[in-house]
Amino acid sequence: MKLTGYLLTAAILMGLAGSGYSGELMRLVREPTAGIVAPGTYHFSMNTFPNDGLRFSLTAGLFSRFAAGVGYGGWNVIGLDSPSWFDHLYLKARFRAIDETESFPGVLIGFDNEPEPLRSGATYSRKERGLFLVMSKNFLSIGGDLAFHFGLSADVRQLVHAGVWTGMDKSLPGGFGLVLEYDFATDEADSVRFDNDGGFLSGEVYWESFGQVRISLQFIDLFETGGESCRALGVDFLGLF
Repeated sequence: MKLTGYLLTAAILMGLAGSGYSGELMRLVREPTAGIVAPGTYHFSMNTFPNDGLRFSLTAGLFSRFAAGVGYGGWNVIGLDSPSWFDHLYLKARFRAIDETESFPGVLIGFDNEPEPLRSGATYSRKERGLFLVMSKNFLSIGGDLAFHFGLSADVRQLVHAGVWTGMDKSLPGGFGLVLEYDFATDEADSVRFDNDGGFLSGEVYWESFGQVRISLQFIDLFETGGESCRALGVDFLGLF
């Protein structure tokens, strides 16, 4: 029944996105890319997390090179138990500092104060990104585009260590694609850092329709750094307002 609910949600969102606007990749699995939405368009993203949790964000293009939005969610949103919502809305902002060229990656500066929510079976929850800078570069390859991403982040309240992550995405024929991301956990507790056999590796298999709708199956924390690995359903779409 839970799987049926997830698929029904995905189908509804896909239908709503019929008049969407083709745009850029905004995220890997959970980590941001250097993608941006144009003025007058919006990006809606939703993903599940254990158990019966659901979180979503809405980011709108307000000016050329600048977009902002909010994130929210809760536990037990899907299922039989009463929902328990997050304490407040989370803020998100993006500014495209440099556009991508044939010889140079796109560069984006952003802010996101939403941490990873607690999940069943987990012993650790990752911190918020805070202020971040990310670079993305796309290349033509056999079967579709291949892109590489690299990001740095800093906690604006208390900078101890900078966060570092990297990732790649590969589009395949028929709208399918693969994504991998790796968080070195340099801004996290010593016990989960990459130099202590830690780090957070996640992957995704997705289907995308003309850059408007993206439905994905996510595999979170494959190394089980934060506890038991989990699977999640993700849905993204772009639209006009």
